[in-house]
Amino acid sequence: MRKFFAGHARLLLVITLSFLSLLFLVLLRYALARRFSQGYLLWNLVLAAVPVAIATGAHTLIERFSKRQTALIFGLSAFFLWLLFYPNAPYIFTDFIHVIRKSNLGSISAAWMSQLDLLWFDIVMNAAFAFVGHYMGLISMYLMHGIMRRLFGRLAGSLLMIPPVLLSGFGIHMGRFSRFNSWDLIAHPISAGQALLATLAQPSAVLFSLAFSFFIAITYLIFYLVKKDNSWD
Repeated sequence: MRKFFAGHARLLLVITLSFLSLLFLVLLRYALARRFSQGYLLWNLVLAAVPVAIATGAHTLIERFSKRQTALIFGLSAFFLWLLFYPNAPYIFTDFIHVIRKSNLGSISAAWMSQLDLLWFDIVMNAAFAFVGHYMGLISMYLMHGIMRRLFGRLAGSLLMIPPVLLSGFGIHMGRFSRFNSWDLIAHPISAGQALLATLAQPSAVLFSLAFSFFIAITYLIFYLVKKDNSWD
C-alpha cells in the first residue's frame, strides 16, 4: 500500500513539474514576442489533466469497495466519465494548426531573433504541450485499463479499452472541426450525436479520426509494455 501511494505521489510531482516547465516556456515566449496568445495551450493542458485525475481517483477509491456489485457500478461509472474527457489529452496535437497558419506568431522584441527562429520556438513549445498532454492521457488509460482488468478479468478488461481508442479519434475530430467539447456530450447530446453522424459520413473525417485512433493505440501499446510491471497497476 505504501508503494502504491508513493507511485501516485511521484505521478503528481511529475505532472506539477511538467506544468511549471510549460508555463515557463509560455512566459519565455511572451518575453521574446511581447504577445500572450498561447492561453489555449494552457487551458487545453488543464483539460488534459482531467482524465488522469478521474482515473487516479477511481483507481484509489475502488480499492475500498468490498462488494463486487458496488465496485462494478463505481468502476463503470468512472469508466464512462473518463471516456468523456479522455480525448482532451491527445487533442492538444491539433493545436499545431495555429503554428502551421502562423496565426499567433506576432512580432519579435529580441533583435537577435528572426521570424523563423520564433516559429521554431513555437514548434518546440507546442510539441512539449502535446507530449505532456498525451502522456497524461496514456497514464489515465493505463490506470483505467487496470480497473477494467480487475473488474472483468484480463481479456475482457483489455477488450473494453478498444472502444475508447476508436471513439477518441472521432472525439478529437469533433472537438477541432465541429467545436464540441466534453461538456457538450452531456449538455447537448442530440447535437453531439448529429455531429458524430456527420463525421462518419465524411471519408476525410473518418481517415483523420482513424489515424488518431491508430496513433493512440500504438503509443498506448508501447506505454503498456513498458509500464505493465509498475506499481500503478
